[in-house]
Amino acid sequence: MKSYKKSLFGSLLAFFLGTSCCWLSSAVIWLGGLSFAGILVNFMADIQVLMISLGIILLLTTLFLYLKRKGKISKR
Repeated sequence: MKSYKKSLFGSLLAFFLGTSCCWLSSAVIWLGGLSFAGILVNFMADIQVLMISLGIILLLTTLFLYLKRKGKISKR
């Protein structure tokens, strides 16, 4: 009698290996992208205080320039 379990596992293995050229490359790209995102998050956590300070400085500069320009326009 023929063993169907061996032929089923063999066909699944053949399907897995036969289609690996399609999905394996995209899986590697996704894993590489995820590892890059992890590195980027760690880098951003290290410079978080600097980025918040820069944001506050830019906000204050923007408000100063806006109010300065608003004062000039209303004087005309």
